[in-house]
Amino acid sequence: MRQLVNPAKALRTLRKGPAILEALLAGVTQEQAMSLSDGGDGWSVLYIVCHMRDVEAIFAQRARDLLDHPSPTFQVTPNEELIARGNYVAQDLRAALASYKAQRAAFIAMLEPLSDGQWLLAGTHPEQGPATLLDVAINSGLHDVDHQEQIIRCLAPIRGA
Repeated sequence: MRQLVNPAKALRTLRKGPAILEALLAGVTQEQAMSLSDGGDGWSVLYIVCHMRDVEAIFAQRARDLLDHPSPTFQVTPNEELIARGNYVAQDLRAALASYKAQRAAFIAMLEPLSDGQWLLAGTHPEQGPATLLDVAINSGLHDVDHQEQIIRCLAPIRGA
């Protein structure tokens, strides 16, 4: 498949996310992860990592739905529900990071053998409209970047930025 945005680029981006996140969190303690946030009502580093873990599972489910059902409509779970269901405040930073990394590895393993046609399977996001499996993979990588930048802002006080 020759196009500017393609499965190979999506997979390369997906492989980078866990390494970048791990580097950002190097030396961050559980206490820091719980207390440092990106502003008054902002999320703590711990909440961000838990959110990334939980949304990774959502992206993988969307990919499975696309592979298993014709033209699925994706489920949307509000962040507040993810926070409550995941009991973010009681989570361990390193365990959440390990779970995110394991889920990402499984997601990549699911995507790697797909044919060009499978990457173009399409469904519908109820708020954002049509999306292919390639779109889902790319959005997962972009989701990483958004939250990695958020973590950088959270850690600025201890990193001297």
